[in-house]
Amino acid sequence: MKGYFRKRGSKWSFSIDVGRDPVTGKRKQKTVSGFKTKKEAEKACAELIAQIENGEYVEASKNTVKEFILQWMENSAKRVLRASTYDIHVRVINRHIIPDLGNLTMDKITAFDIQTFYNKKLEEGFSPDYVRYMHAILSKVFKQAVKWGVLPKNIMEAVEPPRPDSKEIETWGIEDATQFLTHTEGHPLHIAYVLAIYTGMRKGEILGLRWKDCDLPGGKISIRQTLYRTGEGLIFQEPKTKSSKRMISLPDVVVNALKQHKAEQNKWKLALGPAYQDFDLVVTTAEGKPVDPRNVTRHFNRMVKEAGVPVIRFHDMRHTHATIMLQLGEHPKVVSERLGHSRIAVTMDTYSHVLPDLQKEAADKFAAALQARKAKAKV
Repeated sequence: MKGYFRKRGSKWSFSIDVGRDPVTGKRKQKTVSGFKTKKEAEKACAELIAQIENGEYVEASKNTVKEFILQWMENSAKRVLRASTYDIHVRVINRHIIPDLGNLTMDKITAFDIQTFYNKKLEEGFSPDYVRYMHAILSKVFKQAVKWGVLPKNIMEAVEPPRPDSKEIETWGIEDATQFLTHTEGHPLHIAYVLAIYTGMRKGEILGLRWKDCDLPGGKISIRQTLYRTGEGLIFQEPKTKSSKRMISLPDVVVNALKQHKAEQNKWKLALGPAYQDFDLVVTTAEGKPVDPRNVTRHFNRMVKEAGVPVIRFHDMRHTHATIMLQLGEHPKVVSERLGHSRIAVTMDTYSHVLPDLQKEAADKFAAALQARKAKAKV
């Protein structure tokens, strides 16, 4: 195997056979140009020949990014991703990645193209965390492209995602949480808010909680499934991680609230009879069906305004639970287990805003102990 060299203007180029087209059977040639000297061209040609002879050469696909991503979604992502994760991927790809990058070809797209895409999204007002999610998707896409032999190298290795957001977590204090729960008493979704504040459960975990997962005599609940809305409707799925499958201890006030809610739910069943659709769920519509997460969000936002408490998101009730527990002196490992974090470090990083207060209290206790010892020694 040898190359064919040619000088075009002031630059040298070379051409080399790279096999035959698998469809037409015709000979394929690759031409590389832009070398200042013939010696540079000969060196690059020798390296390419070595790659071909060692079976290491991969010619980048001329398919568009859109074509490859759709193939990846159908043949890989759909089989390995959770239904909820796949649904989010589809939305991000269709709304952002394909419209901006889809028409570029796999053999021409560069790290600079993707970096420019990120900068554009940031300028449009999308958060760094959201752009980082796009980066995570593209990293999977191009990693698979290399594995499938569509690209010779992963261009994402040269792309830098934006730094993550450094927002402070918004939470309620004990008085705010109490005021909100008092205001929502009597509402069908009151039990969802009780569980959120007293246990730190996620919205999907609350809406997926079944009565068979509740051990009311033992004062415990088990997280075994979660409810999620996809483009095709509501689905139940297992918790995302092993640590998310957990058991949470309940105080008596929550056990009593669950018992009272169950009694009310039984009245609904009797009133509707066969028309009641029993999914064994704790939080349901009046007909027994799962509650759409979007409806919970709307109701929560309305209740927050009516209760006159600081505006926070539903998910911030989870942060409220963790923050109050830490402020009350609970060990971070216990808080981590209740929240279902994979590592205690996640809890410590997430709620670092609480640590300065805890350190001040610890420092005061330490100083008091030494001063007391010092006073005793003088006596």
